[in-house]
Amino acid sequence: MKILYLTVFPFLLFLVYGFAAQAAIVRITGKAPEYALNSIPFNRLHDFISEEKIKLGIIRFNSDGTFNLEINLEETSLCFADFDGYHGMIYLEPGKTYEILFPRKRNLTESQKRNPFTKPDPVWFGISALDKNELNFQIQQFEKAYANYENKYFDQIFINQSKTLVDTVKHILDKEFNKTNFAFFELHKLYRKANLDFALNQGKSGEFMTTYFGTEKPKYNLAAYATLFNQVFLNYFSSLSNSVNQNEIKNLINTSGVAELDDYFQKKLHFNKDLSHWVLLKSMKDAYYSKQFSKASILKMLELIQSSDWSIYEKETAQLIRTKLTYLASGTIPPALVLKDLNGKSINLSDYKNNYIYLHFTDPKNTICQQHLETLKTVAARYKEKLVIINVILNGSTFKNDKAWAGIFTTTENNLEETYKVKTFPNSFLIGKDGKLLLSPAPNPIDGLDRQLGQIFKSDYFKELQKNNQKAK
Repeated sequence: MKILYLTVFPFLLFLVYGFAAQAAIVRITGKAPEYALNSIPFNRLHDFISEEKIKLGIIRFNSDGTFNLEINLEETSLCFADFDGYHGMIYLEPGKTYEILFPRKRNLTESQKRNPFTKPDPVWFGISALDKNELNFQIQQFEKAYANYENKYFDQIFINQSKTLVDTVKHILDKEFNKTNFAFFELHKLYRKANLDFALNQGKSGEFMTTYFGTEKPKYNLAAYATLFNQVFLNYFSSLSNSVNQNEIKNLINTSGVAELDDYFQKKLHFNKDLSHWVLLKSMKDAYYSKQFSKASILKMLELIQSSDWSIYEKETAQLIRTKLTYLASGTIPPALVLKDLNGKSINLSDYKNNYIYLHFTDPKNTICQQHLETLKTVAARYKEKLVIINVILNGSTFKNDKAWAGIFTTTENNLEETYKVKTFPNSFLIGKDGKLLLSPAPNPIDGLDRQLGQIFKSDYFKELQKNNQKAK
């Protein structure tokens, strides 16, 4: 039995490997007594730009720790599971069976789970009786060698940009890893070695672009390709905006000229249609977080793609990017929450239409949260006719509101980290009278909530006064 728990290289994190194959069932089995009666979701990603998780199934451990999961897989993929502070990964090929081995179980405290600075440790799932010709073993061995040479010659390659040494390292890797009949692995090696070429010219040479992006259709779900692609086209709109045609490019971006940009990419930059679309999607996502461009224009471009002649996969990716960019944004409908008060009565946000709702995620046992709850008393008293306060505490809490803190205290079974991105307490949102997020996030009670609400209600007062004056005329 061979167990493989290797260090995971950064380029692999949260990317999906994919390669054309016939859809078939993949069976995952094993036994991990430490995980008895646990359940762990198993996922892959839709694409490497939106990074949207696609749930493949749930590994359910029996009382003795055994498990058996069958999933339908259309292509060779890097699948993953997040659990106990781990990010476990494994390549799965359609039609194969894998007896996998879990790392030693860790029991994280609630504080560790909510710490926003804690990232899961990436590990490879072990495989029982691992074959040296198996894909997981091949790629991990290649990455181990690649990292060794990259670290050994880092200065010469990335600082001195020695082409001779790059060619030497590529030749050594070719000798150590002979050509196989496995096209997936061969493409992996090709694009990983291409990163060494990228170090020489940052992708600015015509030869480099022709070799790796010229006529080929993007390798949508191949992580080695994604690594190279993301480096070459990082913040591409910004790069183009600093070029000789900067005014033309900026104007097209800020007027949502997605069709014109596509035409520019294909005719003037000589991208093939598929590459042009993929670069545009990557560029839109990057540009949204840049202060150079209008967020509204970026969102409109992503929306316009839905009525274009782009492929279904490209349209799906555009929609996923747009949804992620606008998630929890002001002006959007807040994610649904199943809430119950301390007596078990259901509480619905929709029950408070035409009211401002202060949604306050808190932990009454926490000293800092207690200070905020005390301050919230004053805020609630000042705006009691205009503001509904809903406090959301951890499910299963034995809390009793003995200190008469303001608002309705509720619990929820929703995953707060997934629905409202809550990893620390307190954390707050203000929902407007139209039922949409107004402040996302909103200030916590000690951090300027009173002042912010005062400005909102003052603005409402003047709007109402102006409306009444117009009626009187």
